[in-house]
Amino acid sequence: MPRRPAARFKPALAALLCAGIAAFPACAPADPAACALIFSTNDSHGRLLPAEQNWSDGRPVGGSAALAAYVTRERSTTPECPLFVVSGGDIMQGTPISNFTDGRSMIEAMNGIGYDAVAIGNHEFDWGVDILVDRIADADFAMLGANIYLKGTDRHPDWVLPWTIVERDGVRVGFIGATTRSTPVVARPSLVADFDFRSISDALDRYIPEVRAAGVDFVVAVMHEGAFCEVGLPDAAADACRGPALEALAATTERFDYAVTGHTHSRLETEIRGVPVIQSYSNTMAYGLGRIDRSAEGAVSAERLGVRQTWADEVAPDPDVERLVASYSAEIAAIVDRVIVDLPEALSAPRDGDFPLGRIVADAQRHASGAEVALMNNGGIRRSLPAGPITFADLFELQPFNNMLVRHTMTGAQLLRTLEHSARNGDVDLHASGIVVRYDPDAPLGERILDVTFDDGSPLRPEGRYVVTANDFISGGGGGYTTFAEAEVIDPLEVADLEALVAYLEAQPQPLPIPRAPRWIESPTP
Repeated sequence: MPRRPAARFKPALAALLCAGIAAFPACAPADPAACALIFSTNDSHGRLLPAEQNWSDGRPVGGSAALAAYVTRERSTTPECPLFVVSGGDIMQGTPISNFTDGRSMIEAMNGIGYDAVAIGNHEFDWGVDILVDRIADADFAMLGANIYLKGTDRHPDWVLPWTIVERDGVRVGFIGATTRSTPVVARPSLVADFDFRSISDALDRYIPEVRAAGVDFVVAVMHEGAFCEVGLPDAAADACRGPALEALAATTERFDYAVTGHTHSRLETEIRGVPVIQSYSNTMAYGLGRIDRSAEGAVSAERLGVRQTWADEVAPDPDVERLVASYSAEIAAIVDRVIVDLPEALSAPRDGDFPLGRIVADAQRHASGAEVALMNNGGIRRSLPAGPITFADLFELQPFNNMLVRHTMTGAQLLRTLEHSARNGDVDLHASGIVVRYDPDAPLGERILDVTFDDGSPLRPEGRYVVTANDFISGGGGGYTTFAEAEVIDPLEVADLEALVAYLEAQPQPLPIPRAPRWIESPTP
């Protein structure tokens, strides 16, 4: 098993002890030369088990036991540098083996792998703060959120650490964590209403001096905020990469030595002012590795050693982690292994746009609710599906959030404003059932929806009244969908999105007919 951290100091205590007391051991000047390896993942989303991917040619990828083995291998490859294991957040939500335990199984596996520090991700809030606090208590590693404040105050919630210091083999590394500022929109708004998610660069500038005053060799920023590099340029100069994580790091004035990002599920290998920045896809499919050095003269340098694939058949799985995962897997096997539907072809889940898998999900929700229209946000469609038999586990990973359906009686004008919000960025981020929408992505905001036609051929009338179903994430304002709150009637249903999908698929002919006709039709205005 990976070695546990040798020492950890609470932030306030370390700063107090180190204030002007150079004789205190934790504050004494570090050795002139030092090095550290940073092993990083992000957006694991409960991926304890290896899985085949549509690009892996049948080979299993990822999983906690394989990841633990890669940690051991990288630690042994460079024994002169202690290795530290961190995550860019969103660690628990996404698979039955994790969700059925409210993330406890994932935390136990990460304890076994030997994680040292984790940024709190937006999906860490999905089951409410009480469960998050319980999981923080279960973790042998620090969960960090330097930019999370109690709303309207300058105080962090008492369960949030802004930073931590980990010492291993005499090398002390300070980790400062941060969470995406979009959390109030991308998380269920009611679950994060008590918190402010403020500037990441301000948080880093506030705490980097505090961490350095506590006596560290290196400072590492670990954030659940992301970016993208241009396709085909995974190892790119900063001008080929864009995103809020890089903007935050560029705006930080205090010196940091290495940065790990997350949230966008992308491969990110770039630098900010010569400092490496790395992100390693998602779902334990890869890990990032970097090295930080301080010379005998005191000069600090760092380098990315790359994003590396976690082929589960390339390493012998860590036996302790493998036993832990197997025990949790056995508990849910009867539920998750049940075949629900047979797909005649693979169905992809792009990040944006209108696609068959999203149409199927929206159809299921309209069928379950008896509404005239159903609208499903693309962000709630979490994976692609392969051709062939699809199990409950596959569908759970497709819709893991247990969002409940809500029926709304809306005016046509309100429905139009909802559809306009979907087209605000040019592409669309809602799937529709019961209607076909023609739109111009280049028209002025608020004027992009050209017309809406119902399945019976009738046009949408602004003064009409329509029953529209959506999940409680967007119904509650998630994604900026505030129009649902204006509905004349809001009727929460005792039906979860996954429940609706399973029932719908089981009632369809097999193999499943695929809805190929687009429901959002791009029609540029002449």
